Amino acid sequence: MQEKKASSFISGAAVLMAANLLVKLIGLAFKVPLTYLIGEDGMGHFSDAYTMYTWMFVLATAGLPVAVSKMVSESRALGRTEEVRRILRVSLLFLFVLGLLGTGVLFFGADRLSTLIGNPKAVIGIRAIAPAMLFVSLMSAFRGFFQGQQDMVPTAVSEVAEALGKLVFGYALAYFFLSYGVEVGAAGAVAGVSCGAAMGFLALLILFLVKKRKLFALSGPSSTARSSKSLFKQLIIIAIPITIGASVFSLTSVIDMAMIKHNLVSAGFSATEAVRLWGSYSGYAVPIFNMPPTLLTAVSISLVPAIASAFISGKRERACGNAESAIRITILFALPCSAGVSLLASPILGLIYNNTNASSMLMILGWAIVFVSLVQITNAILQSVGKVYVPVLHMAIGGVVKVAVNYFLVSNPAIHINGAPVGTIVCYVLILALNLISIKKILGVRYSLGDMLIRPLFSTLVMGGVVLLLHQITHPLGRLLSVAVPICGGAAVYLVMLFCVRGIREEDVRLLPKGEALARILKRAKLLR
Repeated sequence: MQEKKASSFISGAAVLMAANLLVKLIGLAFKVPLTYLIGEDGMGHFSDAYTMYTWMFVLATAGLPVAVSKMVSESRALGRTEEVRRILRVSLLFLFVLGLLGTGVLFFGADRLSTLIGNPKAVIGIRAIAPAMLFVSLMSAFRGFFQGQQDMVPTAVSEVAEALGKLVFGYALAYFFLSYGVEVGAAGAVAGVSCGAAMGFLALLILFLVKKRKLFALSGPSSTARSSKSLFKQLIIIAIPITIGASVFSLTSVIDMAMIKHNLVSAGFSATEAVRLWGSYSGYAVPIFNMPPTLLTAVSISLVPAIASAFISGKRERACGNAESAIRITILFALPCSAGVSLLASPILGLIYNNTNASSMLMILGWAIVFVSLVQITNAILQSVGKVYVPVLHMAIGGVVKVAVNYFLVSNPAIHINGAPVGTIVCYVLILALNLISIKKILGVRYSLGDMLIRPLFSTLVMGGVVLLLHQITHPLGRLLSVAVPICGGAAVYLVMLFCVRGIREEDVRLLPKGEALARILKRAKLLR
């Protein structure tokens, strides 16, 4: 049974990772042509409007899907089927109200918000993205419900539908409105986010109606089902600390957005140059940096109900095992991504955007990938076992450090915008260290130095050497080959090295689809421990 539960957790994560990869590819298909269409100035306006939306979105919904997922998984584990229905009803009503409020704040407060961030031209974009708040809020309730059932397919489908809507409508509207000015064109692109959110919500609603009868087939009156008032109270108690923690980073992003541009001016850049540098960093370097951690969000989403269910049932060993597997898998995936993005920063930017202005920023930022990914996973572990305020404190500390580092480094003319990614690295290293200490105290998770650091790091170093060599060889062959060959060759070498140093465990392979057969083959070849 333990292996079956773990397999369910990994399978759910695999489904979401595949969907997230597709979403990221669709996102690149949207963002890359958009950078050519509206340029660095337009991307600056786009990023400003989108960041304001992200902040409001996190404040309204960041903790609620996790809370719904945790509550649903716990109620299912205790056999309270009717209570699951009530949790969905309560969360939908609450998120609908929050979504309306968020939409109103963004739409009617757009003038004040655009002034706050020092870019009055972003007002149209902020209004264009306001309706997304309502649709995304409603999506959050359904996603949390399905994730609590450990059914990740509806979330995956809605994410793809949302990305496709943003791509089609966002680019079309940007192209249509660009003739009215670059800020209006950027607002058209931002409006695509609202259209995509509407499509994602519609996909989830259809899936819920199709699955509704099966989901509640066993529902009936239950004396053990808590009241709606009690469930709402628990929802808020779980969601508030998670939301506070998530909003710390969104808030620091908003502060950074205004502070970095101000500090760039203090460093000797003009206001126009400051906006352009910010647009280069936020519109070119950050999207590439965000891709690996976003893919690994799938692991944390699948992890919460798996650990919560085990923990509430008193199966502490299974919860600890899931936590160890999640941390180990995250390191195995994120460490080579960090090295690859940093070593190939300039070629990747040149291939995707035909613009390498953000090379130094991405080269530094790439090393934060492994720390950001591990913070996501460790946050989810702490939230799963009910320690929702612990990551809040850690993230608040990290957020303060991030703002302080950015403030001093970005104002330095010799460092300027490159101080922003340095602040990100320092921030996440600190949070990760605090999270790992807390997890060890609470769950007793064992951190194997060989499995979690030495073997992956050695394999990554060998991979890095191969990547640099292949890039030198393929550089004269054009931009595509000089990126594709080193990435594919480096990935192959990394995988081979992991097997050579016995960096992959037998239990990890068994959790994969067809893992039993694959594990037998690899074990015969003496490639597994």
